[in-house]
Order: sequence, then C-alpha cells, then structure tokens
Amino acid sequence: MNRSDFQRAAFSYAKLAQPLDPDQGWRTEDVQLAFVAGMEALALPRLLSLPEAARVLNVSPSTINDLVRHGELAFVQAGRGTERRHLTFSQDEIASFIRRHTQRTNYDPTPKTARRGSRKTKLELAIERATANDGDFSAQCEARRAAAKAKAKKK
Repeated sequence: MNRSDFQRAAFSYAKLAQPLDPDQGWRTEDVQLAFVAGMEALALPRLLSLPEAARVLNVSPSTINDLVRHGELAFVQAGRGTERRHLTFSQDEIASFIRRHTQRTNYDPTPKTARRGSRKTKLELAIERATANDGDFSAQCEARRAAAKAKAKKK
C-alpha cells in the first residue's frame, strides 16, 4: 500500500468518527489516532498464492487445482487470464477447508482380512466336537475314556 491509501483511510475514518473532545475539535492526537484506526480498518488479509496454499496444506499444487476443480476449495481469481487463471486463496478459506476435512477415526489394529485359509482352528474343532450328538459332552468324554481303556487292554 502506498501513502495515499493510508491517508484516504484515515480521512474516511475521520469523516465517520467524532473527535475525542468535541469542544476542541480535531487535534493532532485525534488525527493520528484516526490515521492508525483507518489503517487497521483498511487492512485486508493477505491472499496466498497457489504454491503457498499447497505448502500450507502440505499437498502438491496439482492437488490444489483438483480441489478447486471439484469445488472443495474457493479461490480468488487475480488477473485477467481465462486460459491460465492466476488463483489466490484466502487464509480464512484455507482454515475453513482444514476444519471441514479434519476427522478423527479409531483404527482397529487387527488385520482387515483373514490371513488363514478355510481350515478350522483348534478351538472351532473342539466346539464342534463338544456340541455334536446333541451337545452331550459328558457322554462323549465317557465314550473316549472307554475307547482308551479298551485300547490299553489290547496292548
């Protein structure tokens, strides 16, 4: 900004504001205060260029172009080009994009796919044996004991 912009901002503020002491009118201190307040009111946030926005979001410039193309990131077109637009981005828009795309997920540490084949595990086989024959587990145990005794006698 050049000096004339600052002066215009101060004068516009002075037109809208009242002096600190209305009886004495505008004094030097009042004008200085109006000048500083006008500069603050005139200050616009700095726009980020495409490479700067890519650096802030930690992505490549082509990713930023894709986000713009899909309407996920608003931009300000600087310049007159129609073929190659000069894109600039508001810092508030970048912050809004970050807020919209921030997510928290809890990942399950177990593998997403089963790494074993179609064979049953020992536990699954034991459960099958225990529940076979109407789930009479004690009868199965007795039958196994009897078979083991008969086998031992033959030897």
